[in-house]
Amino acid sequence: MKLHLSRAKAPPVLIIGAHRSGTSATARALELLGLQMGTRLDSHHESKRLQQLHEAYLQRVGAAWHNPKPFLDWINTAEGAEDCANYLREHVRNEFSSLFGYDKSLKGQWLLARLSRGAKWGWKEPRTTLFARLWLELFPEGHVVDVVRHPLSVALSIRQRDRTFVSGGDRPTPHLDQLDYCLQLALTYVEVGGRVADATPNYRRIRFESLQAGPKSVLAELGKFCGLPVKASKITEAARSIRPRTDPPRPAVSAEDQQKLLRSEMIVSRLGYKMDFQPAPQTS
Repeated sequence: MKLHLSRAKAPPVLIIGAHRSGTSATARALELLGLQMGTRLDSHHESKRLQQLHEAYLQRVGAAWHNPKPFLDWINTAEGAEDCANYLREHVRNEFSSLFGYDKSLKGQWLLARLSRGAKWGWKEPRTTLFARLWLELFPEGHVVDVVRHPLSVALSIRQRDRTFVSGGDRPTPHLDQLDYCLQLALTYVEVGGRVADATPNYRRIRFESLQAGPKSVLAELGKFCGLPVKASKITEAARSIRPRTDPPRPAVSAEDQQKLLRSEMIVSRLGYKMDFQPAPQTS
């Protein structure tokens, strides 16, 4: 079943943010509030087909989710922006259902039919952060929820995830063994996500730590922003899905890594966070 852009009466909600920044938990909570997000999603609440769509274009221009600069340089040109927007538009028109995670089950087809009647819908996939400005050309009334978490926490989590993959037999992802590279990657996603505010008035940034600290109030505000019916029972249910914040001790950071991380201290502090790494013990 093909669903053209004009068939989805309500504009989508784009949930963006760096990998490991709390976007999965935010997406699950918004779905509990009534945001429709498809039926064929992975454990991170993402459509694998959408992941593939984004990554295929990134690779086309010599980039990747973990190396976005060539892509960002490309779409900053008129030719690149037009080419990428056309790429997204063509795939949405030809494979809307699979792209946004709707399968051929009865539930999947029922949810697709709801879109034509104005159901609130959206998606979450971290690479959307890089493509958000182009997605808004297709859906100019779309709403953007930008989730930010402490960049150092994100960097540590990205590095640890890659280490886990490698220990399981996967090939290492280039540069993700370097903590300062992971930090710069996290900050790139924060910067690019923030620029989306210049492209639409329908933009809202939240700190994941604030969502963890006060899930009911944050979700009530987000639900209203997304145009969802905010009911107390739904807010309570969605709030229960957010795990309380825990602050495990940071792993020790070598003196060399400390110097590299501190180069970004001012940027991190402007976001309202402290560069609170754990120094490695001194050796005599």
